[in-house]
Amino acid sequence: MQKGLLDVVSNVCPQANHRWCIRHIEANWSKKWKSGEMKKLLWWCAWSTYEEEFKDQLKKLGQLDEDAAKALVSYPPKNWCRAYFDTQCKNFMVGNNFTESFNSWIVQARQKLIIKMLKDIRVKVMNMLRDHEAEILNWKDEFSPHTMQLFKDYRVIANNCKVVFNGDIGYEVVEGTDRHTVNMELKRCTCRAWDLSEIPCPRAIKAFLYGRQDHVTQIHRFYSKEAYSMV
Repeated sequence: MQKGLLDVVSNVCPQANHRWCIRHIEANWSKKWKSGEMKKLLWWCAWSTYEEEFKDQLKKLGQLDEDAAKALVSYPPKNWCRAYFDTQCKNFMVGNNFTESFNSWIVQARQKLIIKMLKDIRVKVMNMLRDHEAEILNWKDEFSPHTMQLFKDYRVIANNCKVVFNGDIGYEVVEGTDRHTVNMELKRCTCRAWDLSEIPCPRAIKAFLYGRQDHVTQIHRFYSKEAYSMV
């Protein structure tokens, strides 16, 4: 971890929700614990969207090596585990690939004087947005291909879910041994995946299907062609 950066964010923006890249944590943590099975559980810990799921995955890791589990939580889970992410930012990524890719993309511009650097970056971004605009016109669906692929994956999982109760605005949905409550009005599920991304989770999709409602239109508009075109 870059201690200087952590101190700056903590002091200058004390209310900010500062996320840490799980790949960096993995790189440090796996210097001692190199097992592929243990690394997989590290990622399942990070991907857990609610606290009980995180604790279950951490317990499995502890059963393999208790010290490995203790070392992992020495990195505050609130900074790298989805279960503790603030839902105001509708992004549940646990890695920092986007910014690292961007930094690599502008590496030549960064070697220039400040004014020239900013000009080169501006032109590169303008050209990138132009190219993306052409790609958007070829989207087969109303929403981005990545969004639709994730949604289709969720739809497959939803087939294994079961609605056991429905009220006026909510459903209780079971998936294996897990039981969650979906609030259709607030667009929330106790698994928190819907809250984190604004893409209906498998439980929410199952509830929409049960209620014979159009579940695709429940994807937030900022994943749509219209939103991307406005960038």
